[in-house]
Amino acid sequence: MKKDKLKLISLILLVILIIMVGFFGVYSNEKGSMKNGVKDYEYTTNIKGARVANLELSSATDAATHENYELTRQIIKARLEKMGVTNYVLRLDEETGKIIIELPEDDNTDNILNVISTVGKFEIVDAETNEVLLNNNDISESNIYRNTTSYGTEMSFSIEFTSDGAKKLEEISKTYVPAKEETTEENTEEVTETEEVENSEETSTEENKEKKVSLKLDDTELMSTNFEEPVTTGKMYLTVGQAATTTDDVKSNYTQAQRMATLLSTKPLPLTYENNSSTFVQGALNENITNTMLIGVAIIVAIAIVVLLVKFKKQGLFSGICFAGLAALLLLTVRYWNVALSKEGIVAIFAVLVLNFILVYKILNDLRKEKDNKKEETKHVINMAIKDFTLKVIPLFIFAVVFAFGTWEAASSFGMVMFWGLSLIELYNLFITKNILK
Repeated sequence: MKKDKLKLISLILLVILIIMVGFFGVYSNEKGSMKNGVKDYEYTTNIKGARVANLELSSATDAATHENYELTRQIIKARLEKMGVTNYVLRLDEETGKIIIELPEDDNTDNILNVISTVGKFEIVDAETNEVLLNNNDISESNIYRNTTSYGTEMSFSIEFTSDGAKKLEEISKTYVPAKEETTEENTEEVTETEEVENSEETSTEENKEKKVSLKLDDTELMSTNFEEPVTTGKMYLTVGQAATTTDDVKSNYTQAQRMATLLSTKPLPLTYENNSSTFVQGALNENITNTMLIGVAIIVAIAIVVLLVKFKKQGLFSGICFAGLAALLLLTVRYWNVALSKEGIVAIFAVLVLNFILVYKILNDLRKEKDNKKEETKHVINMAIKDFTLKVIPLFIFAVVFAFGTWEAASSFGMVMFWGLSLIELYNLFITKNILK
């Protein structure tokens, strides 16, 4: 009996913890201000609003084919994914090649648009002859690296080459090395003034002939350098700017590193595009949608607890606490599974709560009808109620899966919320609610 009470108390405390984290968050003091450590919600463009950009072909483009239109769309999509942009709309006019893209409006939107519209032709060339030594085809990927030192935060990006590219890089790095300085002792008394001038000119000429490579992006030189030693790892690391000591400088360096890492990880665009217009389209709901949604969920939870408490007394109270716990867990799941909430997705949250209330009410009603209130009988009643609920929502679950993997963001948001909501109803009531009520 004592063991059962301890288990009951532990489960209730666990549910209360989920409620506190899901509804209120976990705050810590960062540089004098309180910051919530729980991940923020993500919203689709029909809530936050969107930047709508029209990318049109440059007049200088001479390879305008349907194949290149589609290849451009795929490259832009890959760049968006590399930059971690998940909530966007990308449309291609297959006749004109025009691309329309909708992005959530934030501090990084301008940088994203700049990256996706850049051709991105990268080359490592001989600084003197302009001979191409390595290009995009020799690169496999590029990543961002952050290093904190006593001087500040250093931001860099890697250039990671393919197996063939790595072999080329090793050979190039053996060739383009600093010239070794050689000094010879001569009898200065025998060197005439004319010979000194000639030697000086020859030395200067030799220094000028030091072999270097230039790194170019779209024919613009980024830097000119040589290699201190052979590169055998197949990777190059380039630092962006100076070590940063302020948040703004760190952000600026990160933006530059992200731009290069994205362009180097994807193919260059086969066509040249210009961003002729970029406008902000206001979302359908205001910016306080998070608070509004939480208040709505809290109201439903409060009503559910009152109804269950009045109708079923002690068991109703426990069920009400479980109901609040599922609501909080659903909100956490939506956040940590990166579900972008649309208006339809928010509706799905409330629909899940209503479905869960129906199941909990049925469980309590069936338990009241059951005269024998033994633990085994209670478990059986709850299992049968969950089984009956599962059979009835199978069609809804199938629709949720279909919608979740659709391309329409509103339907996808609704489907994802319903998928996770129905899954949580099953698992949560089977492992939490049942063990508390029994």
